[in-house]
Amino acid sequence: MNNWNEAIFLTAFLLGDILLIASFLNARQNWRPDLPPYTLQRSALDVLLHPSKYVLPKALPLTRTPQVLGGLLLFVALLALAREAIQEFAH
Repeated sequence: MNNWNEAIFLTAFLLGDILLIASFLNARQNWRPDLPPYTLQRSALDVLLHPSKYVLPKALPLTRTPQVLGGLLLFVALLALAREAIQEFAH
């Protein structure tokens, strides 16, 4: 059963990260023209948490969907990690 936890963790973690990065890149490609361009002074976390402030309305669903799925996959990875920790400490 240990291998299943590892496979679930690695798969969910990697796919979640890929989806969040893709969402962030999509947000940067569909930046609103009335805002200054993205710089390092702007928080990437703010862009990921509030894309409606930065992304064109037509691209918002294409930005929000991978964010939600990526976040859910990261949560699944954390659950797999917690399950593994509980199994280790229980035995």
